[in-house]
Amino acid sequence: MYRGISYLLIIAFVAFATEVTAVQSCQDTTKKYRLDSVMVKSAAKTPLASSRAFAVGTNIQRIPQESMDRIKSMSLSDLLKEQASVYIKEYGRGMASYVSVRGTSSSHTSIAWNGMSLSVPTLGQANLSQIPLYFFDRMDLHIGGSGMLYGDGSIGGSIQLSTLPLWEKGVSGDLLFSGGSFSTLYGAGTLRYSNGKTESRSSLFYTSAKNDFMFANNTKPGHPKERLNNSSYENLGAMQEVYRKFRDSSILSFTVWYLNHDREIQPSVSLNDRPETYASVNDRNIRGAVNYINNSNFLNYRANISYSNDYQLYKEDVIESSKFSAVAETEYGSGAFIFKAGFSAEHTVPSAGSYADSVTENRFYIYGMARYSPLSVPGFMISAGIRGGQVTNGEVPVMPSLEVKYTLLNKNGHTLATRGAFSASGRVPTLNDRYWGGIHTYLLSEKSNTVEGGVDYSWFSGNDNVKGYITLYNSEVENWIRWLPAGQVWRPQNIPVVLSRGAEVGASFGKKLGGVIFELNVDYSYTSIKMVEGLRENDPSQGRQLAFQPKHSARAALSAHLNKLTFYANMSFSGERSTLDIYDILDPYFLTDIGTQFESIFLGHRFVVNAVIKNLTGVSYQNVKFYAMPGRNWNLSLRFYF
Repeated sequence: MYRGISYLLIIAFVAFATEVTAVQSCQDTTKKYRLDSVMVKSAAKTPLASSRAFAVGTNIQRIPQESMDRIKSMSLSDLLKEQASVYIKEYGRGMASYVSVRGTSSSHTSIAWNGMSLSVPTLGQANLSQIPLYFFDRMDLHIGGSGMLYGDGSIGGSIQLSTLPLWEKGVSGDLLFSGGSFSTLYGAGTLRYSNGKTESRSSLFYTSAKNDFMFANNTKPGHPKERLNNSSYENLGAMQEVYRKFRDSSILSFTVWYLNHDREIQPSVSLNDRPETYASVNDRNIRGAVNYINNSNFLNYRANISYSNDYQLYKEDVIESSKFSAVAETEYGSGAFIFKAGFSAEHTVPSAGSYADSVTENRFYIYGMARYSPLSVPGFMISAGIRGGQVTNGEVPVMPSLEVKYTLLNKNGHTLATRGAFSASGRVPTLNDRYWGGIHTYLLSEKSNTVEGGVDYSWFSGNDNVKGYITLYNSEVENWIRWLPAGQVWRPQNIPVVLSRGAEVGASFGKKLGGVIFELNVDYSYTSIKMVEGLRENDPSQGRQLAFQPKHSARAALSAHLNKLTFYANMSFSGERSTLDIYDILDPYFLTDIGTQFESIFLGHRFVVNAVIKNLTGVSYQNVKFYAMPGRNWNLSLRFYF
């Protein structure tokens, strides 16, 4: 429907404002040569703390703003591949893409935008390749069990995306255009308007690609070069946000987005020349929410109502779900103590030919969490919390957590801290797990217990800095759900115990030499994830690494900044993985991207040009067996701010 569109027109936006008052009072001197005591009182409002404020003992990675801006024309999948040592399972360039944290499945990592889940209720996961990075201002990646903080499905970790108002009066925005290999086109724009009390932000984007790259067909003798067929995609989206700030510092906001993702399903290399097997899929997603936040000196509260609709058309089959959600929470803070409590409710109505017409789902959660930093023990922080609930035809596991952090050293630019955490997380079987092709309410909810500990270090002196961390973890998951063959059909079953153990190491270095600022970031993950108790005795998979889970993965990023010019290189390594056949091993691969970015002023407005060559060495590799990935390719983008 949208083929041939190569640019976007941006329209509409209306407003937002901020107002912070601070009152200070002090007594003047009452006698000559004598200064009486001074009292300072602040009426500034303390904002509602985010969930990350309670994660004192686990690792949360905030993606740098400049890293997000550089690849704004890419997807969330591209950002995670470049900026985090998590594993991304891809069925081709721009095709279905799913995240794996600490060896867990994609349904074990929750993904949310401004607190609203982006996972499709029927599947319990989100396709990262169709989520546009352009829409978001910030991303936090929480590694580790975090069910108490973020709810169901946070066994491996959580990805928290957010959009933020700027509170700047007047009209502002940007236009972004890019193009690249395989007829890849991208156009996007954002317009903001603020009058001091209301802010509006409107964003629109469109992207498409033919994806007709050459690849070596390893299923044919001699591995001949072929051009990939049936792999094009188009993605169109729009987002509207309106913020209103009142005199008491409370904020009312309205947000909505729409995505329409059309893609041909990339065939396996063995079926590349078989047109009768080609297929395509269309996904449409709508998200909308109304949010109210009230901030006071001690007691804050928030209320949110949201709606989501997820629609997928595959051949003649339609899978659709509508979800209504409500959240209310309050927070009390006084000095070194913060306490937050709340509840949420969800009502989901699915529609699928393989479900019974009567299927609906209701969920209810209640939670509380606290953080304490005793003044008598400087550098010590402790947080604890618990979450529980109910679900239709299922059980919500109780999810407690306890986290501690202690700063051992904070002197002369050096900071050294230790941290530790215990958490219990869970995942209720998805609607597909319980109702696809029959009634599978015999399934038990997945439960995990995670223990981890680590050390964080940082040092800075002028423009020079060093940061580093080490984390060791042990996570045991009970009732892990897998779809396995049962005669002529596949059915979901609970695997008794899966054990994930590993280590994560990261470091960053910054150094200024002359006028050039150098930055180096490295991350490494060792992940051992094995089924320790199988469904039957002598199960050949028992004690072996789970399929498509590399034990070793690493990432490095190097950049050099000189005035308005930046040169950068990104390298990533994925170790060998087995397929569903545990004796079939996929080769490891090492990818290198290089690029340059130039920023300047034109007609009084800022613009940024970015050029990148991906897979510089032209590595031939497969992330998933028999699904081709591109060799060397390029992308050029221009972003203009007004």
